[in-house]
Amino acid sequence: MKDIIEIIKTRRSIRNYKEDPVPDEEIKFLIDCARYAPSGMNMQPWSFLVIKNKEVIQKLSENGKKAMIPLAEQMVDDPRKAPGFISFLKTKGTSLFYNAPLLVIILGNKKSLTADWDCAMAAQNMMLAAHSIGIGSCWIGFAMPALMDEKILKELGAPSGYKAVAPLIFGYPRGETAMLIRNEPEVKWLR
Repeated sequence: MKDIIEIIKTRRSIRNYKEDPVPDEEIKFLIDCARYAPSGMNMQPWSFLVIKNKEVIQKLSENGKKAMIPLAEQMVDDPRKAPGFISFLKTKGTSLFYNAPLLVIILGNKKSLTADWDCAMAAQNMMLAAHSIGIGSCWIGFAMPALMDEKILKELGAPSGYKAVAPLIFGYPRGETAMLIRNEPEVKWLR
């Protein structure tokens, strides 16, 4: 296992995966790491949907792309500026989940005021833990419009009273992922 600072600084969002499945023991390890995230009043408001079925992932991808099209068209003032992305969304068979062999949706208990933040920290724990053992990951925010549909969540087996917070994909990276430039943050000191 690598040093935590190295893990933080070298983790990348992976969008190209090998077909090799992630073993259940590794998935259990990632979820175990997630549960150690801090949470408001220690409510631990998370639940995890683990999806390895390729057909289910592809169906969810199609639902996600369909739900994302009107939003994508609104995000850009001129759809001709983002023809590749909108074309990707409209093309049947393209994968919103980059053909990753594993999708884990972290769900948050709707009764918890801090569920979104708590689940986001659990997601970060999972992604860092995955990187530490050679598994790539990526948070797929564009899946959220579809995952806001209660019917879809129910079909996936989400427990009642929970909402989707973090759709994460995992798998073994195919090739290298370039190091992106990190901007210096704006910092204001009050002394």
